[in-house]
Amino acid sequence: MRAKLAEYVGLPGRADWITCGNGSMEVIDLLYKAFLDEGDEILISTPDYSPYTRRVPLYGATVVSVLPVDQDFNYTLESFTSKITPKTKMALISRPNNPDGHQISRELVRGLCETGILVAIDEAYFEFGDSPVEDLVDEYPNLIISHTFSKAMGLAGIRLGWIVARPELIEAVNRVRTPLNIGLVTKVAAIAAIEDADYIRENVRKVKEDREFLFNELKKFPGFYPIPSQANFVMIRVDNGFKASHIYEYLLSKGYITRSFVNARGLPGDQYFRITIGTHEDVVGVLNELRKYFEENSLPLQSTTISERMS
Repeated sequence: MRAKLAEYVGLPGRADWITCGNGSMEVIDLLYKAFLDEGDEILISTPDYSPYTRRVPLYGATVVSVLPVDQDFNYTLESFTSKITPKTKMALISRPNNPDGHQISRELVRGLCETGILVAIDEAYFEFGDSPVEDLVDEYPNLIISHTFSKAMGLAGIRLGWIVARPELIEAVNRVRTPLNIGLVTKVAAIAAIEDADYIRENVRKVKEDREFLFNELKKFPGFYPIPSQANFVMIRVDNGFKASHIYEYLLSKGYITRSFVNARGLPGDQYFRITIGTHEDVVGVLNELRKYFEENSLPLQSTTISERMS
């Protein structure tokens, strides 16, 4: 299985550069367990996947939040390097980011690695983005990249997460990993999924196509500001008196489950909700319900320009 995973990310013949966990959160937890000590600091982009922060205190370390530089959730290298202190052990970033879908550049990843701290990149959504960074593990011995079967593969229930890193880092993680933490059924399912990569790629192509369609349609709703995304979802910032929770409840009443981020970490207030890409019919259905919502509230639809969205 590890040999198949290495080949899948473009590192054929490097099974010893891979180790696995019972889901990607166990993998992240293994990184904390292997590398964080009492008094260490870990840089985590904000907002980001909220479970990242919950486990850090168990190992005596402290989370240092790194904030984006604009409302489209862009970061600069200085966003991170300005937070580095002698106590900084690691930086952890999802790429594309969860929850907003923004993807930090390869140049930023390189810059972080050159600081010498451990750099963990969670690429749970990497199939939906572009410019993966697996090739950089050849160049940087302090780079660790995590993956999951729960997104593009649609196999969250088999609980399989895995990391790519230099063998010396993999060895350190394996020292703290529970023996036999991956079951046989999981291994068989994982291999079957990877061997059907053409099916996965076709599904990813459809998701990307519908993601762009959804993004462009959402720009036509006044007060809706969709965030450019490289993941399988689009997050929307609402303004002009809208409340994201109200829109969430409305869509739920129509049979569509979205995601509301009321006062989430790094997302204060009631301004953000997120639509995950399903089938094309699902996307059209959500848009139709949003149009009805605007009609019921006597709100006109219109196209908005990029400059209007950024103002």
